[in-house]
Amino acid sequence: MKRPRFRLFDAHQIQKRLTPMVCLAVFAAVTLTSTQCGCLGIAANLMHAVGADKIPPEYENYKDLKDKRIAVVTLTEASRYSNDTASRFLSRQVGQILTSELKDLRLVREDEVQQWRDENGFDNMEFAQLGEDLKADRVLVVDVTNLSLRDGQSLYRGQCSATVELIDPADGSLLFSRDIDEFTYPENAGQHVSETTETKFEKLYLSVLAARVGRLFHPYDFGETVALDGMIASQ
Repeated sequence: MKRPRFRLFDAHQIQKRLTPMVCLAVFAAVTLTSTQCGCLGIAANLMHAVGADKIPPEYENYKDLKDKRIAVVTLTEASRYSNDTASRFLSRQVGQILTSELKDLRLVREDEVQQWRDENGFDNMEFAQLGEDLKADRVLVVDVTNLSLRDGQSLYRGQCSATVELIDPADGSLLFSRDIDEFTYPENAGQHVSETTETKFEKLYLSVLAARVGRLFHPYDFGETVALDGMIASQ
């Protein structure tokens, strides 16, 4: 009688073969077993290996962004009339997050987007045309409104609302849209004006907003969201 053949798979191969429901079942089974054995860490390691410990993004087709060329455009009230450093900083941060989290995603260079805006105007932008002219597969638009950095005279506390849209330049269709209403950071307290400068706090706030936008398009650990308020303490 022939002996059964066994085949070894690495973590990436396992992840490709397991559906979320199967991962959940595996986690339940391993957790029960490992708890009885006093080895709960085994379950956590297995979940991490197959990626089942991550929260999925709201954009369900995020895997389709693989190998895509993306143009990131950020609008603020100031950027509609002139070159705005805050909008460019936010675009840069969002782009860095996406290229870090999504395999083989490529970005249209920031200076190419800026040149297109210089030539075509800053208001009433045709995003599908921008994407077509810059040979982008997708255009990611972050439209920020009501941006403020102060809570009274003595505290820095950022707040804004934003609309995030993903557009296919090929036909101008809207693939994804999400409103982020009254995004506040830090949530429970502010940073005293004596502890930092407005420029530094603005960059901190926009970096946190960029992380929030990025999580719409990539899986993430819940612990990443809990740690955000701790960034203030490290400043």
